[in-house]
Amino acid sequence: MRYIQRPFPGKILLVDDETNIREGLKAILQKDGHEVQDVASADAALTLLPDFNADAAVLDIRMPGMTGTELLAAIKAQRPYLAVILLTGHGTLETAITAVKEGAFDYLLKPARPDALRDVIMRALTETRRQREQAALLETLQIGLQRLQQLPATPPSSRPTHTPVTNLLEIGALAINRATYEARYAGQPLSLTPTEYILLLALAEQAGAIINYVTLTKAVLDYDAEPWEAKELIKRHIYTLRQKLEPQPNQPQFILNVRGVGYRLAV
Repeated sequence: MRYIQRPFPGKILLVDDETNIREGLKAILQKDGHEVQDVASADAALTLLPDFNADAAVLDIRMPGMTGTELLAAIKAQRPYLAVILLTGHGTLETAITAVKEGAFDYLLKPARPDALRDVIMRALTETRRQREQAALLETLQIGLQRLQQLPATPPSSRPTHTPVTNLLEIGALAINRATYEARYAGQPLSLTPTEYILLLALAEQAGAIINYVTLTKAVLDYDAEPWEAKELIKRHIYTLRQKLEPQPNQPQFILNVRGVGYRLAV
């Protein structure tokens, strides 16, 4: 026994001028749980359509007055996502095939078999609901984009400010360029060794503060030393730096010793 998958309930518009055929199809559809509105003409269908939110329509091609294919075009103009199924005899089969190419969902040969009707209705309902959901999602997306475009721009005053990073460090007449590893005093270049440059930069970056011997040794020589050892290691580099920076190295004005603690660069 062949198993026929039952379609989920939907709203079906049924249009056929032959009462017996219309009543037979209606009975099959209602048995499957569908809500069916049936009429005998295209004019009656168009009158009913605004008040009946159909999910699918079944139309006879050959009817007095407006034909099924003409009704198809009128329905699509009002309900683009409504799946329309055409009922056709062998004499109008070519017309039905052409209509499918122009927008009809499918066609059924009259008299339509119950299993064929159920199959095409199930597929039609699935397609209609898929297109409606897709249209709703697109509409929601468009509304969201419009709202986003309407949001006011963030005023400059409320934007976070960041202190620009500069490579130039200036303390009085002393200028150190971190990018070029150059140091100048009163506009004149200081001829420093790499170690002397690192020592001067370490002092300048914390100008005015006392830097202990251990910290200076670690910064300049990358060596962890005991306080007594660090004092001796850094002392000779302080001496050579003073020779190049101080106007009177024996009476330093800039690199000052804090006895028993470390050194500081006077501001």
